[in-house]
Amino acid sequence: MSEEPIYDDPDTQLARRVAALERLAETQDILDRTEALAVRQRQQVEQSRTALLEKILRTQDEHLAVLAQYGEMLIEILTLLRSGNEPAVEQSPSVTDRP
Repeated sequence: MSEEPIYDDPDTQLARRVAALERLAETQDILDRTEALAVRQRQQVEQSRTALLEKILRTQDEHLAVLAQYGEMLIEILTLLRSGNEPAVEQSPSVTDRP
């Protein structure tokens, strides 16, 4: 028994190899485009993440400023309340001052 060649003739063999190389090139092109898309998406995610973190920090700073203002107002109110609750000896009529 003689071994039969895989392909009938050299032209067919060459055509199949060329077709395989073309498919490989197409596959590589698809892979390259997919990788480029992944890189762009990672960049977009990173930009979005950075923008979100900046927004969170700005919001946090604004909230801290508002809380500081509220704290100052509360201190002022507390100071006023304390000064109003102190007994004013001069203003209270004493027992000896009554007619």
